[in-house]
Amino acid sequence: MPETPELQLTAPICEVFTSAQGEGLLVGVRQVFVRLRGCNLHCCYCDTPRARATDGPCSIEDDPGSGRFTQRGNLISVGQLLQIIDSQIQADDGIQHSIALTGGEPLLYPEYLHVLAAGLQQRGQRIYLETAGHLPEALAKVLPAVDYIAMDWKLPSTLDKPLDTSQQTRFLHLAQQRECVIKMPVTDNISEEEVHQALRAISEVTRAVPLVLQPVTLGVGECRPPDAQTLLQWQAVASEFVNDVRIIPQCHPLIGMR
Repeated sequence: MPETPELQLTAPICEVFTSAQGEGLLVGVRQVFVRLRGCNLHCCYCDTPRARATDGPCSIEDDPGSGRFTQRGNLISVGQLLQIIDSQIQADDGIQHSIALTGGEPLLYPEYLHVLAAGLQQRGQRIYLETAGHLPEALAKVLPAVDYIAMDWKLPSTLDKPLDTSQQTRFLHLAQQRECVIKMPVTDNISEEEVHQALRAISEVTRAVPLVLQPVTLGVGECRPPDAQTLLQWQAVASEFVNDVRIIPQCHPLIGMR
């Protein structure tokens, strides 16, 4: 049966694979990861530089969790991707908690993402969106088909060009309508002023969304993590603005997961 026009939409896909979520409040749950290509930011701690460019192959895991991949062209239609995800789920006995849509920056393709997420929800799948949290208009288009949102709050010192705080707060206004977590990647170079500015902006929207202080992973990207004492100090400061503040590193690199 030919694909409908919506299912014929294409986007550049970097990889599709099965793993355990390594960040935030859902650390450890099993997910099928769909990593889209392309990013409009440059973060000093980027751990997926392979996904920054829109060119390059798409890697599809042969068997869930096997680490063996087959490469193909990266422009994949929604219909084709749904079939790929279906096969991953069936091969893994359907034990996945959710489907992680990540990048790159997945919200660079809002129409594609909306059709994909809606198709997955029709199959009974829950959708976990990982995003830099700076594209509110795009989020508004996909929000009806998303269950979980993990948004970064990127501090100016971690970027080559600071984000517009109003875009971040508008994004959070929308994101809090779903089960949401804010991840704040922190380095040994962040300033007291930028942290306080970020916390004030977050608390003016909500105190209820959990905040994860995520120390950058040593040896990944161009920056270094804070020491333990500094992390505890920032947790105490952040707790004045947000009800639930946790320190959680990236867990997947610790055990060699993708």
